Amino acid sequence: MEVSRKRTGTEQQFFDLTKKIVELECGYKLYDMEYVSGSSTLRVFIMDDKTKTAVIEDCVKVDRGFTPYCETEAWIPEDFVLEVSSPGMYRELKSIQHFEWAQGELVLVKLDPHKLEGELRERLKEMGALTSLSLRAKVSGILPSAVKLEVDSEDLEIPFEVIKKANLDPDVDPYKE
Repeated sequence: MEVSRKRTGTEQQFFDLTKKIVELECGYKLYDMEYVSGSSTLRVFIMDDKTKTAVIEDCVKVDRGFTPYCETEAWIPEDFVLEVSSPGMYRELKSIQHFEWAQGELVLVKLDPHKLEGELRERLKEMGALTSLSLRAKVSGILPSAVKLEVDSEDLEIPFEVIKKANLDPDVDPYKE
């Protein structure tokens, strides 16, 4: 899992511009951004801080926010493609900030078997989670180097370095009250 990411060159320029447009000019949170240089595609994932999602009008507002910059910034490729969306219901959790935004939410965490050691390995074995190497749990806290997950009414600290992949995994049963 990428806890922090170093961006360089055009990707860093796009990140700085995107953060400015999304957060300062449009008033949303920049959830994530991906620049695919081979296709000159910029994927921007935004969310409203209150609703933790984005609707089509939010995406259109951000898209239009790019227009003046596309016309004036020489470093932006002419064949530039912009895709703006919400991060999705099953959004990937790639950073500490993402886990902070997911506090109190159910997540699916896949673990790296090569990095599991000691007490954590034994506790997962006792819980029966060692065979599947994935946990579905509620985010109960964030530490500088780990996430606290509530599993069967018990808090379990999972170091970020042990997490291979994590996503929100909400209950979507329409019959559940």
